[in-house]
This record gives sequence, structure tokens and C-alpha cells, in this order.
Amino acid sequence: MKPLLILTIAILLAPVLASAQSNYKPGYVVNLKGDTLRGFIDYQAWDTNPDAINFKKTLTDRSSKYGADDIDYFSVDKLESYKRYTVHISTDQTNPNKVVNYRDTSNRVATVFLKVLEKGNRLALYSFNDEIKMRFYIGDSPDYTPKELIFRVFTDPTFDSSIGISKGATTNEYTYRKQLSALAQKYGELNDNLLPYIAKSEYNIDDLLSIVSKINHATETELEKTKFNGPSLNFFAGAGVNLNTTSPSTVSPYYTAGGRSYTSYLPAVFLGMNLFANPANRKLQFRLELSEAQSEYKYLYASKVSPYEPTEASYNEMALAASVQLIYNFYNTDNFKIFGGVGFTLMHCSFSNSYLGSQSHDGSESDIEANNPYFFFTSNDGFVIKGGVQFTKHFEFFANYLNGISTTNGGYFQLTSNIVQLGVNYIF
Repeated sequence: MKPLLILTIAILLAPVLASAQSNYKPGYVVNLKGDTLRGFIDYQAWDTNPDAINFKKTLTDRSSKYGADDIDYFSVDKLESYKRYTVHISTDQTNPNKVVNYRDTSNRVATVFLKVLEKGNRLALYSFNDEIKMRFYIGDSPDYTPKELIFRVFTDPTFDSSIGISKGATTNEYTYRKQLSALAQKYGELNDNLLPYIAKSEYNIDDLLSIVSKINHATETELEKTKFNGPSLNFFAGAGVNLNTTSPSTVSPYYTAGGRSYTSYLPAVFLGMNLFANPANRKLQFRLELSEAQSEYKYLYASKVSPYEPTEASYNEMALAASVQLIYNFYNTDNFKIFGGVGFTLMHCSFSNSYLGSQSHDGSESDIEANNPYFFFTSNDGFVIKGGVQFTKHFEFFANYLNGISTTNGGYFQLTSNIVQLGVNYIF
């Protein structure tokens, strides 16, 4: 069980390690003088816009930290780009559970890095996300100076005298639709196709980026240049050991007769595919996994009930399983990862060589087995917990844990299995 212990310790340490991990990718920065420095940027797949980045000219150099006071622009090749701007940043809430009962127009002015979502011959679209909310900015050629696309949510404080209470209705203010319509009209694009689209658009990246792309007449080739071109999935195959501990219920007749737990160590094979939520960082992935695992139960005991003789209970099992898993890389670099996950599995089990009788196999088992059949479950389901580490881009060491899998349907035995699978996968 030492490999499982090592994996468990690694997973417990993952949050500590994750806070210190680095992930340097090719990219460049542009300083305030306009000079371009190529090198490597510590890419963290930022959920909120970064205040600063770590940069190296070569991977062996010591890193330098650059903030908005130091650089004007930075780009991680084929991943993300950010431009320094001084902008008005709205501070009102748009979460319906946090909005106030008045029209909040508060804002602050700050110099920040805006994420460049698209920059075309007419318009540029940017985003800025912090602990309050996501905001989008629009820039118009030739200087592309960003202005926030306004979206507000507030509760209507109007008092209705006819019912004697505040209306309290939530109001959504779609100012950004008017802003985009004005820009579309400026460039002669406010046609019967685009106008209804703007009128129904939501304040999210997909809708806004689609509108801006239509105004820019951006081609698919131009759009693809700003996107990450890495694969969105990969495949794996592997092998390992299936540790199946089968135990009878303590209230079962079999337990009363002397039957106890038994653990088998037999081979298992795995294959499947990983689908990445974000191919750029591969932090979160959905796994589809197929497996074939062998196990056995073979317990020898002195029967405490008639016929009071040395007894054997045994069978062989083959389990075919399909599982869907959600896996997160707590520590995530190109050549080393620590991950954990959960999933749901469906199993089809086949059993053979079932036996209950004398250890000498003297033929008396036919009477015993006839009175005490196993009543095997041939199909089953359960939850799986996964943990492991990945070395280089190809080798993954993992542990799966499945708890409380019913082997028999009540009856004489009332058997349940707890399964630990230790293995190694090769990622293609």
C-alpha cells in the first residue's frame, strides 16, 4: 500500500505546492519606451487580470517582475495578451444577490492591464475581471482607447401606493447595446442581420466578441491567429494492479460460520481520453476511462456451523467498467502535475469458478452450495476517487478508490468490495 500512501501525501501537499509553482511559456513584453523583449512569461491562466507578471529572457535566468508601472504590453504566445491602460472601472455589483436598491454609477480610475480579446481594423474588445465582476471595454480606431461597455443591475426602489409596498423589481440596464449599435452605425454595419443580434445580446464574451468580429469583418483566419492552437484532447493507455478487498456483512450467516475479508492482487488495464476545459493550461479535464480488472475471493476457514469442517469459499471475477471523471491539476506544469478527481463508474461483472465447500474438494460442496448460493450482482455502479502525479508529458501514476461495491445480492454471503487500483498510464 506504499504507492497509495505516497499519492495521498502528494495530493495533500498539492495546495501548498500550487502556490509556488511556475509555468513559463514563450512570449514577449513591450516596455514603456516601446522596446520589445522576447523571452518567457510565467503563465498562470489568470482568472482575474494580473497586476504583474514574472518574465525571463531565458529559462535559466532569474525572473524579473513587471507591473503596469514598468511595461505597456505583454503577450504569451497563442494564449493571452494584455495592454496597459488608465481607465474608469465601474464598482457596482451585477450579481442579483448583491445589487442595491438604487442605480449605482460608482467607479474608480486605475492603470491596469486589460486583456485583449480582439483587435481589428475598426474595433478592439478588452476585458477586465476582479473580485467584484467581469467588465468589457471597447476601443475605436485609430487609437483604440478603451471605454467600458456599461451593464448595470439594481433593484427598483419605487413605492407602489396601490399595494403599499416597494415594487422591488430587478432592473437590468443594457447600455452596452446602445454603445455597440452606435459603433455599428458609424461603420455602416447596423443592418437587419446585426441589429436584432445586438438587441438580444447578453453581457458575456461570446456575444460581445461575435458582434465586434462582425463589425470588424474579421475572417476565420484572423480570429484563429489569436487563439491557442494546441490539442483539446489526448488519449492514454495503461496497466496496473487491482486490489479488491471483499468482506461479508457481520450479520450474515456466512460471517457467523467463520467467513471473513479477503484481498486479491490481480492485474487491470486502462484506456481512454482526456478532454481539456482550457487547452492552453490543461488544469481542468474531463476523462472518459474504460478498464478491465480481475479479482478473486478465496477464504479458507474452519466452519463454526455444521458440517464443522475446513471450508473454502471462492470465486473469480472479471469487471468491465466505464467511468466519467472530473480531474483537476492542483500543481500544473508541462512536465510535472499533481492531480485529484472524482467520477462515476458503471461496471459489468462476470463470475466463474464459484465454490463453497470442503477445502479438500471431496464432492460435499454440491449440497452446501445448493443451499447457500452466491446471488452475484452482474452489473453495478459507484463513485470513484482519483489521485496521482504526472511525470514528463507522457507518464502518469495514479490511484483509484471505489468504496462499498455490492458483490452479492444479500442471501447467505452479503459480500461488499472496496477497491483500490494502482497503475501507470502512457499519454499519447
